[in-house]
Amino acid sequence: MRCKPVAVSCAAAALLLAAVLALPLAAQHRQPDENGMYQQEGYWVQYLGERNEKSADSFVKKINGLCDTLLTEENRVFCAIVPDKSHYLPDEGWPVLDYDAMASQVQAGLADSITWVSLADRLTLEDYYKTDAHWRQEKLQPVVNALGEAMGFSQDLSGWEQNVFDGFVGSYGKYIPDGAEPETLVYLTSPATEAARVDNFQYPDATAVYDVSKLSGTGSYDVFLNGATPLQTIKNPNAATDRELVIFRDSFASSLAPLLCEQYRTITLIDLRYMVSGLVPQYVTFTDQDVLFLFSSWVVNESAMLR
Repeated sequence: MRCKPVAVSCAAAALLLAAVLALPLAAQHRQPDENGMYQQEGYWVQYLGERNEKSADSFVKKINGLCDTLLTEENRVFCAIVPDKSHYLPDEGWPVLDYDAMASQVQAGLADSITWVSLADRLTLEDYYKTDAHWRQEKLQPVVNALGEAMGFSQDLSGWEQNVFDGFVGSYGKYIPDGAEPETLVYLTSPATEAARVDNFQYPDATAVYDVSKLSGTGSYDVFLNGATPLQTIKNPNAATDRELVIFRDSFASSLAPLLCEQYRTITLIDLRYMVSGLVPQYVTFTDQDVLFLFSSWVVNESAMLR
């Protein structure tokens, strides 16, 4: 009497297994390695975790609060969220952060005075590094266009010089089992970037837009504005306008900001991962600047890191 249920159960299990194996890869669930890493289409991805709705709510409250306490009625305010590159990969069963749901939640919660700038349709998988989370600077013309359409400027990057470094291995290199194959890193220069000077709160000697000495180290992406720091100001005396821009940012803005220094005489970058919000008024006086909140999906999903 006991054999029959077991036989039926085994048969059912066998049928279920066969059905699962017959499913396309998109219907099967894959797991990253112990570091949260997986490779797809030649790109290394680090899983950002399940979408954290509470974190996104806190992110929105943070932005709205900063607008209420720091900004003036003369400030024009914009917000954009950078998708993780997994957003552009085909569904093959790997876990991904739901960027569309996150962006919709953030956009819906922002104060009416904040203009949302959509970036998801301006990027593709090829616009990211294979061994790093960041976007490639030389691919950012569509992103610059999206910002320009919202913020009222036009910047053509086609005449900028491409400087190539062939030995780039991004931050994911330490997680790749057999070693990462180097890829190219390109940084763009122009008369605007050559004329601009950087005032770095943490590294006062780092006055150039690009610190090429970083290319030979393990953190080559730090060539852009010398990497992470609480506060920086880029000043270009030859800018096309007298306009000023303040960017509340993470590391993605390090490679974007140099592309805007032809349009803004002063660009101030504030990284609230390293600076407490209450200290900002000691260093920045808000008058009529454009203000851009630009953060990656990772920061929105872990917004407790914003101080």
